[in-house]
Amino acid sequence: FFDLGRRPCWLTAMQSVPTVEPGEPMLRASRGSRALRIAPMLALLVGAGLFFSRPAEPPPSDIKLAIGKPFVQGIISLFDMKVDNILLQKPESQWSHFAVGMLAFDLLIDIHMELLFFGAQATLASAEIDLLFRGERFGTLSTRPCPLGGGGKIKTQMAGQLVVDQLDVFQKIARAVVHEDEFTVELFSVVTVELRGTDNGCILRKDMCKTIGSARIPGVTFAKSVVLKGAQGFSVEMGALKLIDLPATEPAGKALISVDAKVTNPSSFELHNLDVFSIDIYTDDSWPKTERPAAESLGVKFAEVNTEAGFSLGKGESEWFAVQGFLSVPEREYDLVKTADVLNHFLTSRPTPLIASIAGSSQPFFSAAAKGAALRAFLPGMKHDFGGDTNIVVRAYIDLDVPVAVASLLNPLTGTTLHQYLYVALSNPFDATLYVCGLEAEVMFNGAHVGQVSLPQLTLEQAIVLPPSERGFLTPNAYPIELHATELPSLLQLLHDIAPQPAGKGVAYVDLNARIHARVGGAEPILVYRQVNVSAQLKQFSGLP
Repeated sequence: FFDLGRRPCWLTAMQSVPTVEPGEPMLRASRGSRALRIAPMLALLVGAGLFFSRPAEPPPSDIKLAIGKPFVQGIISLFDMKVDNILLQKPESQWSHFAVGMLAFDLLIDIHMELLFFGAQATLASAEIDLLFRGERFGTLSTRPCPLGGGGKIKTQMAGQLVVDQLDVFQKIARAVVHEDEFTVELFSVVTVELRGTDNGCILRKDMCKTIGSARIPGVTFAKSVVLKGAQGFSVEMGALKLIDLPATEPAGKALISVDAKVTNPSSFELHNLDVFSIDIYTDDSWPKTERPAAESLGVKFAEVNTEAGFSLGKGESEWFAVQGFLSVPEREYDLVKTADVLNHFLTSRPTPLIASIAGSSQPFFSAAAKGAALRAFLPGMKHDFGGDTNIVVRAYIDLDVPVAVASLLNPLTGTTLHQYLYVALSNPFDATLYVCGLEAEVMFNGAHVGQVSLPQLTLEQAIVLPPSERGFLTPNAYPIELHATELPSLLQLLHDIAPQPAGKGVAYVDLNARIHARVGGAEPILVYRQVNVSAQLKQFSGLP
């Protein structure tokens, strides 16, 4: 057989093709598997011999058509075409198609196939091939000449331009590319096959290539079903969330959100020239069940991000790439709470289920194909790069006389609640400015409820401002704390521990079930998560003024 390897189709088209001249010897039968492969050709040629024996022989041009077309049609109809790779590239110009509601993109398709031997060197001429998906036509592939060799096992390339004129069907096949394991595309055209004889590149056995010159066999039906691999959701992996302050005219204005990502592409497609992709990131409204498709599970929009210019996606696992944008949260309380859930998971180092929904692309072809496609991913939790935790409240300094407090709690006439004041030291786990506008927290000690802390609601002008990565900012004002004796042994143990040495330990560690009203990156989430191992000390023994 003849294998053209990776030569471009249009180079082979310049060569010519064989004709069968009347009276030439018939092909000799070969042995083994080759005999099986050329059996259809021998049968056709025997029929041609019977036709030649008639008294009135047709002119040579008629003989070529009588022999060539059925023979070539048989070979074209029998072979299976396997696609190894499809490379999509931006054409030199696509705006003329876009202006009339069509889309155009260049394709380079790597294929392999096994054909019966032609008895000559063959090329599939340029063609207009209709493309169908599940019985619905979505466009036309205009191909350049494609070499078929002399038959046998060959690898070659089919190059051309895909013009899409049925966008609704095209979007269906685009979803199949994104989500399915594999799917089938049908190709149909009436093509011309060019045959070249021994003086034009045919390298088969001498007795199979005795004719010279070339011939064109028009009207050959080309109908194939091709199985393609889908991307199975692309297996999106996300890196850590980063927030970076931008210049703003308002307190805690928009911050740049940046997330690294990588994807795995097991599909048949290499996607070049994707350029800038716009992506909306949503919470997953169906988590943890996820029976519903991602596109039907969009919760609250959390952020709007874009890929960098010149973005492309090859096959296999990609390298890490950055997407950047802004937090984008509606001002409704429900949306703020859902957004806070994302940040709460992030701050407590838990992965958060999200959905990336494609909003569009700067390339019309890919924008039409991908818009609305939704991919599930997990945002990893924050790493404990400092101090071993991601607390916002890190220390509390209580203004309290321990002996007086204990006596009051043990006196049945004075009640079971102590009203005191404290100062708090706050940290900012984000890389963007954090405004603390209020705090309510339940105080827990050894798993028991012992008190309640409340910072008043503050305006943005009054808010506590924590610069990026601030550690241990002490509030200038004292805030009220209530100590409850509903679990009296636990509260007495807390008071004992915070008493100065040698009477006590000088410090105790509590947990706060906190609800923090904040503003960061232009959004105002309510951060609801446990502040663990917050140190509690007596103010008068802490060295504070």
